[in-house]
Amino acid sequence: MSVDPLHGLEDELRVALEKIAATSDLSALESLRVGYLGRRGLMNARFAGLGQMSPEGRSFAGDKLNEAKRRLEHALTVQIEAVTVPTAEIDATLPGRHLEPGHLHPLTTFSRRILSIWRSLGYDVHDGPELESAFFNFDGLNVPPDHPARDVQDTFFVTGPDDLVLRTHASTVQLRWATTHRRQPPFRVVEVGKVYRHEATDATHESMFFQCDGVLVDRHVSMAHLITTLKTFINRLYPDRKVRIRPSFFPFVEPGIELDLWWEVPGREGRWLEILGAGLVHPHVIRAMGLKPTEWQGFAFGMGLDRLAMIEFGLPDIRLLYRGRLDVLRQF
Repeated sequence: MSVDPLHGLEDELRVALEKIAATSDLSALESLRVGYLGRRGLMNARFAGLGQMSPEGRSFAGDKLNEAKRRLEHALTVQIEAVTVPTAEIDATLPGRHLEPGHLHPLTTFSRRILSIWRSLGYDVHDGPELESAFFNFDGLNVPPDHPARDVQDTFFVTGPDDLVLRTHASTVQLRWATTHRRQPPFRVVEVGKVYRHEATDATHESMFFQCDGVLVDRHVSMAHLITTLKTFINRLYPDRKVRIRPSFFPFVEPGIELDLWWEVPGREGRWLEILGAGLVHPHVIRAMGLKPTEWQGFAFGMGLDRLAMIEFGLPDIRLLYRGRLDVLRQF
């Protein structure tokens, strides 16, 4: 070979590109790659001649050789793809594939409907964390240390330096709104979110479910205000449904009540279904908000949206909402 690395380069490149374009065998293309671009290939032999050139000529010749090498590499890549991926025959007259449109999960649409009702009643909406401290989940809500709800059989505790749990209810909104967000009364606020309980699952219970909890704090709040508010909500959600209210107990309210709704599913006997607990906010919780119970009172409520959704959609089993079965979800 001549000392000039560019001698005969154009002719050699033209011949090489023609050979590559005419080759349809992968092994033959590999042989051409090794012959032109391998360690002992023709291009490396030309690059070796750059050391014998003057600095001025070396730069010009190097650019030419690099350009030739790129053209060879590109030609080899294109040809290899052409012989390994056969061109698919497309019949443009065939109908296109039907793409089934997605939609919101029924719990999402139902939650939005619930919130729209509370907004119409003048309530703000809060979005709190699912990983909560023991203060917001228990202590600040007047749940004593020996309460069964604080056992590992009922609550998911999180290992770590802080005393954290997966919140067992969305009643944490009572404290979060007044302390974390520093909202001063009077106020009314609701929250919809996931809660977690370590319990066995059945047709009406799950270990992870959605709750809607709310609180109202003002002066001279009475049980009459609470019951009127709950009945107004239920009547807007399910007009003319039968409800009943009975006394109950929750640590963060005093007195406490539960509201049941008559539940009927085709083919099954109707029965009362507990859907929410409520009551007047306990004075200890009012103090945990940083307020004086002698000046401020309030009521709080919490309801399981999953059970309400069962009534809304006529579902016999709460677990159908979480199994991801398309045959069920496509119905909504």
